Amino acid sequence: MLRYAKIRIFVIKYFITTNVKSYPTLTIVYNRLKYQSKSGFAPVYLRIYYKAKTDYAILSRIPPIHQQDWIGNTKQDLYVLNEDVNRAIKEILHSSKDWVQGKVLNGHPITIEEIKEQVVGVKANETFNEFVDRYIRNINKRKSESEKFEFGTIKVYKTYKRHLNDFRESIQFNELSPTLAHEFERFLAVDRNLNGASRNKYFDKFKITYRAAFKEGLVKIDEKLMFDGIKIKEEKSRRVALNQAEMKTLLESTLKDPRDEFFKSIFAFQCLTGMYYSDIRELKVSNIQREIFKENEIEKTIDYITSNRIKNDQSYVIPLFESTKEILDKHSTWKSGDPERLLFEELISDQKYNQKLKSIADQLSIKKNITNKVGRHTFSELMASLGVPLKTVGSALGHTQVSTTEIYARMSTSSALRGWIDFKL
Repeated sequence: MLRYAKIRIFVIKYFITTNVKSYPTLTIVYNRLKYQSKSGFAPVYLRIYYKAKTDYAILSRIPPIHQQDWIGNTKQDLYVLNEDVNRAIKEILHSSKDWVQGKVLNGHPITIEEIKEQVVGVKANETFNEFVDRYIRNINKRKSESEKFEFGTIKVYKTYKRHLNDFRESIQFNELSPTLAHEFERFLAVDRNLNGASRNKYFDKFKITYRAAFKEGLVKIDEKLMFDGIKIKEEKSRRVALNQAEMKTLLESTLKDPRDEFFKSIFAFQCLTGMYYSDIRELKVSNIQREIFKENEIEKTIDYITSNRIKNDQSYVIPLFESTKEILDKHSTWKSGDPERLLFEELISDQKYNQKLKSIADQLSIKKNITNKVGRHTFSELMASLGVPLKTVGSALGHTQVSTTEIYARMSTSSALRGWIDFKL
C-alpha cells in the first residue's frame, strides 16, 4: 500500500513538471569572476539559469561599478547607489523577463543563447572577431562623460579590428591561445610591416579586448600566460624630411596624371605650411585671412591661414608664401568668394593619401619613405634652415609643450606674423 502511494506521488509530480511551463531564471550578478581590479571597478552580469544550465552575459550598457557602490539587494531591486544606473539595471532585467515570458507563453522554444542574443545583444555562437566589433561599438557606453575615448582612440581600435580580421576573419574563443597571440604579433610585423611602436599600439588593443572577453568568461587562459614571452621592441623613430634639392624637385616638376599632380601639390602645400593632412581636409575659404602692417609708413600685407588643430584644438597661424599661393590658385577654392566652401575638394583618406605619396615619390625619384608627416617635418627643418625664429615656427605648428605654449599664449596674431614678413619662398 505504501509502495503504491509513493508511485502515485511520483506520477503526479511528473505530470505537473511536464505540463507546467518552464521559465528561465534571470538574476543580476556583480563581478561574477571575482576579478581584482586596481581601480576597484568591476562589470555587472545577467545570470541566466534554464533547464539545469547556467550562463552569464555582461551588461555592456552598464558602466563598471565600484565595489563600494554595489548594494546587490535583489529582493528590493536595489543594486547600486547611483539612482540612474540602478534604474538602467532594473529596466534591462525586467524587459528581459517580459521578453522571455512572452516567448514561453506563446509556445516558442527558447534557449539560453537566444536570450543572450535577443535581450542582451550577445550573438549566439559569437566569434572573437564579432566580440571585438561589439566591444568597440559599446566602448564609450561603459564610460562616464569625462572618461569617454576621443575619435583618434576609437580610430586605433577600428584599425586594430581590421588587422585582426585580415589575420583571421573568424577566430573561435577556444582557438585563442599563446600560439595564436605570437602569430598575430608576427602578422603585424611581417605581413603588415609595422614598426615596433605601431605593433605595440595595435597589439595593446588585442590585449585589452582579450581581457574583456576573459571578464565575460568567454576565454579561460589567464592574461599573463596568454601573452607570456611577447615583448615588442620599439625602435627609435627617425624623422624623415625633404632637403632643399628635393623640395625644388617637388615644386618644379609636373606629373602626367592630373590626380597625381593634384596630390603632389597637396603634399607641397604641407611642406610649405607644416599642416597635417587631417587639418587640411577641414580647411574652409574663411580660414584664409589677411593682416596689414605699417613699418616706416610703408604698408605691408601678409595672407595667412588660421584655425585650430583637430588633434589638440591648439590654434595656429601660418603665412602664405608665393609658392603656397600658386598652389592655392591652381588647386583650391580660396577665390570662390564662398567662406564656407572647403578649401580643397575631393581629398581622399589618410591611408590612400599615404599610398599615393609613395607612388609620387617613385615618380620623382625621391628615395625616402614619404608619408603625410614628412610634410610637417620638412616645414620645420626648412624654416629653421632659413633662420625663421623658433617661436615663430612653433606658432605655425601649433605646439602643445608647456614651455612653448607659455611663449605663444602671449603672442597676438600680429606678433606671430611679423616674424615671417622678411622671408620669401
